[in-house]
Amino acid sequence: MQTEPLHVSARFHTALATAALKLEQQAACDEKLIPELTDADHRRRQRLLVNEQLLKAFRLREMLRQMLVRDDTTPFSRQIPLPR
Repeated sequence: MQTEPLHVSARFHTALATAALKLEQQAACDEKLIPELTDADHRRRQRLLVNEQLLKAFRLREMLRQMLVRDDTTPFSRQIPLPR
């Protein structure tokens, strides 16, 4: 099913891209800690944390792919017609 792209501001697009990047960076840092953990359950929970961070970053990147940055020089009402 093909959906229309979501028109967003450049600021919102940048905020989502930054959030995805931060999640990926934090996941990399958290993953480096796993070998240092002595408790098996703590290692398991740390892996779950890393997996969730990467999944959330992936979802944000998928959303970004479906977005178009709107031209803020054009009034918003002209870009996206509202249903009547």
